Amino acid sequence: MTSAVGLQPRTQEILHTLNLHDTLNARGNRMSETAFWGPDATGRLSRCTVGPEVTSPTPFPHVLVTDQGCTEGVFDDEISARGHRVQRPMELVHYACDSASDQHWPVTAYVRNHSSGAIEVWHTKYLIGADGAGSIVRHIAGLRRKANGGEEVWAVADVWAHTDFPDARRRAAVWSSNGGCMLIPNKDNGMRVYVQLQRKHLNVLDGNIPGGFVHPSTALPENSTLLFEILQACLSEVMAPFTMDITRVAWISRYRVTQGIADRFVDPFQRTYLVGDACHTQSPKAGQSMNLGMMDSFNLTWKLALVLKGMAKPSLLESYEVERRHIANQFIEFDIKFAHIYLQKEALGSPEFFSVWKQSHGFISGCAHRYPEGLLTRASAVRARINQSAAEPLTPGKRLHTMTLTRHMDGTAVGLLEDMPSNGRFHLFVFAGKLMTFAIFKAMANFLSSSDSPLTYFSKSTDSSSDSFQSENIRQGHVSNPFRYLDLFLIHTSNHLEIELCKLPKPFPQWGSRVYEDVGGLGHAAHGVSEKYGALALVRPDGYITAVTSLDNARGILDCLKDFMLETPSDYEMFDPGFHESSSMGGSMV
Repeated sequence: MTSAVGLQPRTQEILHTLNLHDTLNARGNRMSETAFWGPDATGRLSRCTVGPEVTSPTPFPHVLVTDQGCTEGVFDDEISARGHRVQRPMELVHYACDSASDQHWPVTAYVRNHSSGAIEVWHTKYLIGADGAGSIVRHIAGLRRKANGGEEVWAVADVWAHTDFPDARRRAAVWSSNGGCMLIPNKDNGMRVYVQLQRKHLNVLDGNIPGGFVHPSTALPENSTLLFEILQACLSEVMAPFTMDITRVAWISRYRVTQGIADRFVDPFQRTYLVGDACHTQSPKAGQSMNLGMMDSFNLTWKLALVLKGMAKPSLLESYEVERRHIANQFIEFDIKFAHIYLQKEALGSPEFFSVWKQSHGFISGCAHRYPEGLLTRASAVRARINQSAAEPLTPGKRLHTMTLTRHMDGTAVGLLEDMPSNGRFHLFVFAGKLMTFAIFKAMANFLSSSDSPLTYFSKSTDSSSDSFQSENIRQGHVSNPFRYLDLFLIHTSNHLEIELCKLPKPFPQWGSRVYEDVGGLGHAAHGVSEKYGALALVRPDGYITAVTSLDNARGILDCLKDFMLETPSDYEMFDPGFHESSSMGGSMV
């Protein structure tokens, strides 16, 4: 991870389902607006426009600005609370894969322990390369990264400054005849400053600062003073007639970045995967590096978990590269286009510039990402009547937008994300409208209670079909229903006070905590679902929609799951640890 600062709305939604968002939110700063500045007709620096940072429907209509140390610290605390730890300082030296001789532990990794000096030998099932743009994992795997744009060199610093610039607490993109910069408001009245260095600056610098960020805990490079002087001079020139005098520097560095993408995100053995900057890089202007890396990891790890538990076919993992390469390619195309316009001084305030910026809002926020047709995206098989002009129509490949509902059993208003903890399970949503007394609803319920029900068809536990679902939410520290792989949600528009839960057809009474009234049908309408016809939606563990169909086609949900779930789950993976250390001789493994 780079020294990144901004968590986009979709990233925040996922962190919320992991119960990490509240802690990060308390330690960060909300960035809600972006200001664009450029020269007016007289050449004087002036504000072109101010617009919202986020326009997509989301419970988090802002970018959450935190520093890398804070984000990693929150992650470390959560990992420790679950009885695990991140081992530091460790370095992957080499790895090899031999699935022919060892099908269970095919990857052998050689890891240098910098505390002891020993080279440890670890045997593992899979290896994830999350080791940045200069990825050693990618190099060992023989995968190449193709550049899709020119190299950019940036001076970046976290600073405090005295300034009369009026948009110092907004994101500000500034371009003048003297160059450009971007300002990001940090917490505690500090700011992240980005200045793209010109050739004259690079000629002055001694060239000894290595590519990539210098971690804040390390000593600054010898010529950091020179880099600071260039940064301050650039800011003074670009911001004139406003002043911006830096009073304190928390961290400063120079780094090089080239928009690029790896030729593959997985090695030929299908055992080593790349995520984040290891497989795609982009400029910092849209603040995507950390967000895309987290989305890569979230996409991959729930699939790995199901495979390691013996519940899903290994072919499920093939969808990782298909889906995430699609998103990476789209973003790099936007990045190159936006960078080209951004570097044209006369274009900053142009209609073309603002058109590109506005069109990108949903993509930059992560809320409009859509995966292509494939194993987990059945767009061509939609059978339900969905109003495509709705705010967030149910669409395979897109994330399920949250909604506020009233829990049937107690009348409590809840946000849907609150009851969707990230626990590796699929979710079957029944949008029933006012159909709970109709034959179509009762027939669907009968199928969901049968031996062919997708709720229990692939279960490891013979008792799970008769067990009542134990209430879960994002703030529970344990999984209450460990043998389940699919949760059931019933959302209706009838008055919850007029319908007794116990009188609903099976299996809904045993899922009492997941039955909700959609007051006024607002959630149905927002998702394009008619109260007259209803719909079924299969949602993946990462919140993206796999399939949408009609209430009379619950079997279609089962058929979809059969394509990647194991009908007779294998048991050996379920209890194996992710890796074991076999010896010690004076990345991430799972």
